Amino acid sequence: MELGKSKYERCTFSQVIAYSFPSCLGDKFSTGLLHDMSYSGLCLITRSLFQPGQEILVKSSLLSKATIAIVRWCCDVDNSKYKVGLEFKN
Repeated sequence: MELGKSKYERCTFSQVIAYSFPSCLGDKFSTGLLHDMSYSGLCLITRSLFQPGQEILVKSSLLSKATIAIVRWCCDVDNSKYKVGLEFKN
């Protein structure tokens, strides 16, 4: 799949969401800004650099429960801000 391309139609959002690494113990969450979302995943703007294939746990009021997502791509947007494409893990 091409960078930034989604199988499904995206809905644009501007909402703060929480994320964590599943391997972390406890409730240590960071926050990012939701850019858009589709049936298969979401795009997040954050100050953290992610590696493709990395798994993160995402919490948002838009999701029925905390969900694991896989980083598909990550690119530098501006001054240590990154745009991250995440695909929900089935």
